[in-house]
Amino acid sequence: MSRIRMSLRYGETPANVFSDFAWIRQNERELLAKYGECNILVYQQQVIGFGNNYQEAVDNAEQNITVGDEEITPVHQWLRERSQRIGMLRKISANQ
Repeated sequence: MSRIRMSLRYGETPANVFSDFAWIRQNERELLAKYGECNILVYQQQVIGFGNNYQEAVDNAEQNITVGDEEITPVHQWLRERSQRIGMLRKISANQ
């Protein structure tokens, strides 16, 4: 049984969600330098799992978490270079 809960009921927002997403944004460059472009799971401002796809990140996190039997609610983020996305948007708008 997984200790990682990624789905939530409508209107449910765990306490860590907003601070974890803010932490990812504040540390995005360092995270990219350390993990490269990949999927990460963050819980309480700590990367608990990463992988080339979502399922790899969840599996990695399941192996890495040190909490007891309690269920945790990490956030998921796909790390990628922003310049690539901006370049793609410019290319799309230039073609329109």
